Amino acid sequence: MSYPLTESARQNRILAGIPLSHYARLSEHLKPVHLTAGQVICESGASLEFVYFPTTCTTSLVSHTADGDSSELAMTGRDGMVGVSLVLGSGSMNHRAVVQCAGQAYRMPADVFQAELTRCRELQQLALCYVQSLITQMSQSIVCVAHHSVIERLCYWLLFNQDAVCSDQLNVTHETIANMLGVRRESITQALGKLQSAGLVSSGRGKIHIRDRDGLAESVCECFSLVCTETRRLYERLERSPDFAENAHLQDMQAGEQDHALLHKYQDAYDFAPVGFVSLDPQGRVVQTNLAGAIMLDIQRSQRTLSPLVDFIAPADRASFLNFHQEVLSGKCRRYCEVTLCATSHRAEMVVRIDATLDEMGDECRLVMIDVTEEKKIAAHELALERQQQERLARQPFMLWFKDPQGRLVSANASLLEDWQHFAQDAALEKIDVQSMPMTFFHPSVSGLMAEATKST
Repeated sequence: MSYPLTESARQNRILAGIPLSHYARLSEHLKPVHLTAGQVICESGASLEFVYFPTTCTTSLVSHTADGDSSELAMTGRDGMVGVSLVLGSGSMNHRAVVQCAGQAYRMPADVFQAELTRCRELQQLALCYVQSLITQMSQSIVCVAHHSVIERLCYWLLFNQDAVCSDQLNVTHETIANMLGVRRESITQALGKLQSAGLVSSGRGKIHIRDRDGLAESVCECFSLVCTETRRLYERLERSPDFAENAHLQDMQAGEQDHALLHKYQDAYDFAPVGFVSLDPQGRVVQTNLAGAIMLDIQRSQRTLSPLVDFIAPADRASFLNFHQEVLSGKCRRYCEVTLCATSHRAEMVVRIDATLDEMGDECRLVMIDVTEEKKIAAHELALERQQQERLARQPFMLWFKDPQGRLVSANASLLEDWQHFAQDAALEKIDVQSMPMTFFHPSVSGLMAEATKST
């Protein structure tokens, strides 16, 4: 059974290599952030406030000349981190860090990261491993700029970013690539034109789609293979080292025992919660429920797979729920939805309130369903009573008010007086208008009713 627990930060190779016992502590300080193309996340010489661990984005270390020209020194994807100077004891970067392909990263406060370097030996080793990989990439870039063509370097750039974002489509402009490679924009446009004519890529406004990775791999310079091989070798050597592997294994075993007990605890809380938990796929089909959710839908948990939730909802509410589901999928939902579940052979019609959110990866829509049937019944009953009271009040007999010769007020129930005018004349009483009476005579809640009763006479 899958639970709403995510490990998406572990898509980053450094974070993935940390034992769970340490990662559980680190994760409290990791915050997911969406980085946009062209965003500067660190200026040269500025103090580092955060370190960034990319998962679905890429960044570049960029050097600038006094004339404003720029050139890319190295790229960072999910294999590394931004802020390696902290590993080497410096609190600032020598170069600007710029986002190339937009996506997600996880950031950690710089002071927390430095403290964790001393507490977690694996984090320190992994970070130093990436520093060595970065040095390899930067030194190789010198050879690449001096000896390889624009089209070869462009293939390197495209392949690296494709691997980093795990997508065949890169949202990037010709101008951005030109600035990173330190060449004219026209040179990038011409190189992309040749790759497109060969059927390797297709290029549009602000987008490049990679159609033949193998073809690009044949056109790229040897620098790409050398850097990738060296990075892989460094990490694999570290992971195979006895000290690293044994320490990580022991800590993972200890953490695994703790996690198993904790997961069992959360499993009970999930299964026996008094509210319904239901997970839907993007098509709105039920893929998972807890016990309360299964009872609400009147289904067997073992037979719940791929049943459209809308089939359980009363026809009058289906359109409302489908709109609500689309809002949740778009990530713009800020409300809840109330629907009626159809009656079954085991229960009567049920009204439920649904709150929903997307999972971390956007693959499942998770619903919390609360039975508000009794709430609705009570509210409907109170509304009916209020209406009855209003109707009774409208039919109540009104009072007539008189003043005797001494100026004293006398009231009489109008429904008991068939001829109040004759009664008043015989008793020498003067009928008065309620509006002329002092307001302090009446209770505030009564004065309005008295005025209405007088008007009706």
